[in-house]
Amino acid sequence: MRLNRIEIENFKGVDACQSIEIKPITLLFGPNSAGKSTILQALHYLREILERYNADPDQTIAGGLTDLGGFGTLVHNHNLAIPIRLKVVIDLSDEQGSDLLPLNSGTSLEDADFEELRIRYILGENTELKAYAIVQDIGLTIEVRWSDLLHAPYISSLDIELDGKPALAVKSPPQKGRAQLTDFNFSHPLFSPIVDPIYESEEDLTLENPLEKEVAHFARHVFAGVTHHSEDGQLGLAVDTNIGAMPDLDSELKTDLRDPDVKKFELETKTPRARGLRRLLDEIVLGPIRIVREYLRTMTYIGPLREIPERGYSPRLSQDEARWAQGLAAWDLLYTDSDGQLLDKVNSWLSAEQRLHTGYSLVKTQFKAIPVPGPFSQYFEQGLTEDDIGDVQELYALLNFRTEIALRDSEKGIIVAPCDVGVGISQMIPVVVGCIRDKAGILIIEQPELHIHPAIQVRLGDLFIYTAEYRKDYVNSGKSLLIETHSEHIILRILRRIRETTENELPPGAIGLQPGDLSVIYVDKAEEGVQLRNLRVDEEGEFIDRWPKGFFDERTEELF
Repeated sequence: MRLNRIEIENFKGVDACQSIEIKPITLLFGPNSAGKSTILQALHYLREILERYNADPDQTIAGGLTDLGGFGTLVHNHNLAIPIRLKVVIDLSDEQGSDLLPLNSGTSLEDADFEELRIRYILGENTELKAYAIVQDIGLTIEVRWSDLLHAPYISSLDIELDGKPALAVKSPPQKGRAQLTDFNFSHPLFSPIVDPIYESEEDLTLENPLEKEVAHFARHVFAGVTHHSEDGQLGLAVDTNIGAMPDLDSELKTDLRDPDVKKFELETKTPRARGLRRLLDEIVLGPIRIVREYLRTMTYIGPLREIPERGYSPRLSQDEARWAQGLAAWDLLYTDSDGQLLDKVNSWLSAEQRLHTGYSLVKTQFKAIPVPGPFSQYFEQGLTEDDIGDVQELYALLNFRTEIALRDSEKGIIVAPCDVGVGISQMIPVVVGCIRDKAGILIIEQPELHIHPAIQVRLGDLFIYTAEYRKDYVNSGKSLLIETHSEHIILRILRRIRETTENELPPGAIGLQPGDLSVIYVDKAEEGVQLRNLRVDEEGEFIDRWPKGFFDERTEELF
């Protein structure tokens, strides 16, 4: 599962809708205060909406310095009259049969009519029907508006796409209890009935769309015997939501489906016909939204200012995602790494000549602290006798272990605390841990090159390629990197690896990269607002699109 695209409209400095392609490695470049963090904050905002149903957040789940400031700060030009629209597209091509989207599982619905929908079939399940693939990607657009009635923002619409085509939407005014399922795309290929291949060529063959039939059936009843149409002429079904158009994602979709063909005293029972439609709607509506929420939950954010552990550092034993923003969560993992595998992997990157080659490695030591004064120390202060040995051994067993992680200088052979060496090494540790730990999803890093020598910045490019490419073979595959940087050295190494891959000249141990796995976004200010430009790269590691004037020109100007 990977994030493919983000679309942003009326958010922060972005005015008109702009689209950003997300690849296994996505680099964000641009001048200071140009709006690079806009893309990162859009993802944080979406997560707040989906995970905490909060359309007006300040401090976020990600922690650190990520204070969104609420809707009034986020909406373009602080204009409360316009909506924020954010869209994400997620690739599911490697998630066939995922529990997150049961409609891909091919399980039976209780209404036989729906078993005729193409959406119910798994790719390859039936030789005759294998062309009817499961859902390959989902898109979710969230629109947030300000309500003078509520004096707060609310979710005005959720638009869901399946395989690149609109499927349906949930829309709501500010008033509670007015949300509707609407904008049904009954002509969507996944909603059309399956036709036996031997009949597909017959021009006179027509099949009634079972989804359209059932939606119209229940819409007529719900709205007093008259088929309800929304303002744009679409069928609509009443749906219970949490905030505006946002349903409760942790329960089944609540729709008012009462069968007009059933006697009045039986209406409160859930008829098989209503259950079948409700289950299908639950999957089509909540399935994609849940997928986006679960994906954003995998997001790890490493901020630009990483803290350095002090002497006597005490790690958090319970994982706290917000501590990644300052980098401390990485040290927590290293301290609590009981089998030492993570520490070994980090050291292989820190010290190996073909990798970062920093000249340092991490050393974990354990010791027992003796309180002074205390029962244990008193035995030695008063003079230890042979009769005291048994008691001393018992007291020793009760002493608590302490763990410390230090840095070993490979050249001098000395061990020093992280706070006693240059800031750059300690700043880099959270970046390395975040890259190599076994967790899928999206890893956001701001300024990974901070305080790091150019020679090591270049090698960070190899670390990022390793993270995005080599780890595809792991069980937890699918890690994507979204990196905000000013480093020319990082991009030069990545471009070099693309060229070497094409020419089959990769050095021993180096991992190659295809141009299709890299996205370079240049963020710049313009009169109409923030402009996001995708700078394409060819197979020779050369930019197809020109860099905007004034960026990375300093080297040429100084040399010539």
